[in-house]
Amino acid sequence: MPSTRELFEKYAAAVAYVAVERSDGGQHVGTAFHVGEGVFVTARHVVEGFKILEISTTIDWSRPGSSGLLALSRQDVEFTSFDSRKGTIRAGPYFHSDPSIDVAALLVDGIVAPTIPLGGHLDDWINDEAFILREVLIMGYPRVPLAKKNVLLATRAEVNAIIDPYTGKHPRFIVSSIARGGFSGGPCMIEWDFALGLVTNSLLIDDKPAELGFMSVITGEPILECLGQNRIMPKELSALWEGLFEPSSQSGSKLP
Repeated sequence: MPSTRELFEKYAAAVAYVAVERSDGGQHVGTAFHVGEGVFVTARHVVEGFKILEISTTIDWSRPGSSGLLALSRQDVEFTSFDSRKGTIRAGPYFHSDPSIDVAALLVDGIVAPTIPLGGHLDDWINDEAFILREVLIMGYPRVPLAKKNVLLATRAEVNAIIDPYTGKHPRFIVSSIARGGFSGGPCMIEWDFALGLVTNSLLIDDKPAELGFMSVITGEPILECLGQNRIMPKELSALWEGLFEPSSQSGSKLP
């Protein structure tokens, strides 16, 4: 199984920041990640109701098809940190049909990135024995004071609990990392080389800062549902699930 460092080296270039503008002119940044064919998924609350200003990665995936390791100890791979690689939003955001589900997707051109695989752990298959205390990697773009530009942050954590929230039908993984706003929409990678899901709202009591709550991760099933409902499922995922999440009444795809 890959270490969290190896997961970072393999998938960091698939993680983008999403800069948006509120109606009052203020701006904030969230995170999105690539799941194939230019489809980036994020948290609904990152983009809903806001003007999207920019989507960009900050790790250059200059050798698609290579092992994915950063050029620190190997000379045959040329992965480097750089200022940014901006994308163009072709379509979206697309949302899950249930407004309580914190999942959205964007179709993006201009960013060449590896694909982060979504695990095959559907909600009914999730149990404490398999996941509790497993190590995970969180990646995203929380704001760093004094930093001149958006910086990809990576942190190790572990799964502390699995809950069934009374808002929304999908389980949440509770992970040990400190919750910070800019992580929203980012991937939570587990040591088995796939994404458990994406970082969603911090779990809080009352109107307290995100950092005082628990970081929670929504499972992969609602991501698949969102992609299927909007007919933007990448072909590899569609083949893997044999059309399970795609409405049979709708033919064709919005992807090229």
